[in-house]
Amino acid sequence: MTRLTRHGRTIVKALSMVALAAVLLASVGTSAVHAEVATESSVTQEMCNPTYWNNLSGDTNGTVLMDANQINSFNSAALKAADCHMNDLTAMDASFDSSELKGNLASAIISEKPEKPIFVNGVQTDTATYYGAISQLVSATGWDGVIGPKYALAVSQTQIKSIPTADYIGYDETDSDDEVTLSSLRVNEPFIVKQTAVINDKVFYWGYSNSVSGWVLASDLAFCGSKAEWLNMWQTGVSNKDFIVVTTDYFTLSESHYAPSVSGVKLTMGTTLKLVPESEIPRNISMRGTWNNYVVYIPTRGADGSCVKEIALIAQNKDVNEGYLPMTSANAVDLAFKYLGDTYGWGGMLDSVDCSAFVRNVYKCFGLEMPRNTNWQKEVPGTCVNVGEYDSASKAALISGCTPGTPLYFSGHTMIYLGTVNGTSYVISALGSTADSEGYLDVRVQNTVAVTPLTVRRKNGTTWLENINGVVMPWAIANN
Repeated sequence: MTRLTRHGRTIVKALSMVALAAVLLASVGTSAVHAEVATESSVTQEMCNPTYWNNLSGDTNGTVLMDANQINSFNSAALKAADCHMNDLTAMDASFDSSELKGNLASAIISEKPEKPIFVNGVQTDTATYYGAISQLVSATGWDGVIGPKYALAVSQTQIKSIPTADYIGYDETDSDDEVTLSSLRVNEPFIVKQTAVINDKVFYWGYSNSVSGWVLASDLAFCGSKAEWLNMWQTGVSNKDFIVVTTDYFTLSESHYAPSVSGVKLTMGTTLKLVPESEIPRNISMRGTWNNYVVYIPTRGADGSCVKEIALIAQNKDVNEGYLPMTSANAVDLAFKYLGDTYGWGGMLDSVDCSAFVRNVYKCFGLEMPRNTNWQKEVPGTCVNVGEYDSASKAALISGCTPGTPLYFSGHTMIYLGTVNGTSYVISALGSTADSEGYLDVRVQNTVAVTPLTVRRKNGTTWLENINGVVMPWAIANN
């Protein structure tokens, strides 16, 4: 055997260290590649893919659950039902006494203030003082006299609040919900403005969306010059193909030095934008050609607050559809999974969704206008099966026979049914907190969109299945 020299032994040692380092790096890389995303204990990785559930349903033909006429019937019924709290914005033309409205709004801020301490941006603040100051500013800075409504469009994703404030209002130091947020507006969503207020140098407008009334930052709205212009920007027929609808959780328009007003604008699921007719498409748009792009109109805000109708490009690779999607079970499940893992956002805060907005946005992609809150969504006549008095076995049997994509409800929460595996039904929802279906009762804050079985538990130890009190089948409208 040949004896290595000292120099040779040094080389061998160095090579051994290199080899060891390579093995360690390889093992780290392998570990990272094979690491699984955490889920509820009974949810497998394959269950985190919509294809799993669509294959399980067996609806290979893509049965259309509602046609255009049925969707229009649903929207009309929701608009007429008082308990759905929907607003017909197209009928709000009458002039009104803005002085009287201003007084009512100022009084409501005082009468509806919470009877508990508040934390403003995390700092405990005297409730009466805070709300009193806002009420006084509404009285001092609002419009007076008899005026007509102003027709506005949202130029960015924004929140609708119960009081005019840019502050975050919680009920304790760790409150993750902005308690004065009511809902949100998508880009190009209509809003009827009837009052204004200036609070801490910020201008707010009070008015109506199609589902709530409240205050919106003025900088997020733009006024159309006429009702006709306003209607032309946002009204879409269920059967029409002259617009695109966003069919993913969100994406942003391309950054551009040449088009700052639309650069980086965030578009969220359910947003609709009219396509520019071919005859009106310019040869060049903000120093870009139009190949492999949708060309759309988008509202922007001029220096005077007026609506400026801009032309923008949306890359063909974005998740959009020309016209609303056909309402099929597979499409509903696919859309729901576009949110998987996204942040839960009460009322649309954090530019995200809460449980009812999650359901609303999915169904908006079919042209369906769902009411805002969970309780209201169950009130469309002829669409809800009330199962609050059913025992768990009867509920489970009914739910397992539901079409995947069906919204399920209990007090304060809604979810979308996916399917039943080995006798256990599964759903996807935007949830705040819950406990795993197994082990001791350990309720944890999740604040995410997740797949769960109906055997997950609430703080009182009961399962979601036990609490379900409503099953909404929008397509049942066809039988009424």
